[in-house]
Amino acid sequence: MREIKRKVDQRYLFFGGKGGVGKTTCAAAKALCLGKEYKTLIISTDPAHSLSDSFGVKIGSEETHIIDKLYAVEISAKKLGVGEGKTGEVGESGLEPGAGGDMMSMFGDILSDPRSMEMPGMDEYAALLEFTKYIESDYEKIIFDTAPTGHTLRLLTLPDMLDSWIGKLIKIRLQMEQFMGMIRGLFGNAEEDKSLEALEDMKKRLRLVKSILTGPETSFTMVMIPEQMSVFESERYIKTLLENDITVGNIIVNRMTPESDCEFCAARWRYQLENLDEIRKRFAGHDITLIPLFKEEIIDIDKLEKVCGFVC
Repeated sequence: MREIKRKVDQRYLFFGGKGGVGKTTCAAAKALCLGKEYKTLIISTDPAHSLSDSFGVKIGSEETHIIDKLYAVEISAKKLGVGEGKTGEVGESGLEPGAGGDMMSMFGDILSDPRSMEMPGMDEYAALLEFTKYIESDYEKIIFDTAPTGHTLRLLTLPDMLDSWIGKLIKIRLQMEQFMGMIRGLFGNAEEDKSLEALEDMKKRLRLVKSILTGPETSFTMVMIPEQMSVFESERYIKTLLENDITVGNIIVNRMTPESDCEFCAARWRYQLENLDEIRKRFAGHDITLIPLFKEEIIDIDKLEKVCGFVC
């Protein structure tokens, strides 16, 4: 498997992997480390929102100061008002609820398959909205604690999917322009429909996100555990990322059982070593970081400091 290497100081760091492999812990530890030197924001796009548990601090939809120069936020599509109301309403994108919903109702009657116009991936779209919000912020490092594999792949490929979706809307909107002009002519005081302008603006923002995701400032860290199911899923995950021109940098193998005289522990250790050999073969060319299995759960800042030494 090839790796796309870019020697650059990266601003955007994504952490992902199969559910339950410890990606939130790894992302939080990395953020804690970077926050000592850089103004850093860690964003949770995982609906489970376990970031609060990791830091031992209540984190909401507003930026919360954690420690030093580190801040955190947990994205919620519901709190952002995304996906509520009629199909086609996209909240903060700029489409007016009244115009957008009514227009989509009209569009649905015109299209041969109205379902093709459903707004895809609302949770992921909410994450993209927040992404664009912080692009021009003064944060020096932005870390994404992503949802389990399927959600994150949708998030990272959403710009292309939405670009196509919005393209359909723009095409229909242009075809209806003459009709809408007649309506405005009949009702001189009718407000001018700004939905086309809003769609074009959304398209530009999505293309900006796409350029950043595939640009040299962005890197993806894959977190896995030394078990076959995790390895296989991670390989498919990385393949998709590379096919979408997203840099995959470091691979973290988490929860490595230490060598021990305990019969059970020794058996686990040998099994994990076999899988580690397979990981090194499958992901040759990538930097691989090993993190041991700790005797206690990594919750709160003091315990996260133990992981910092491995991820920084």
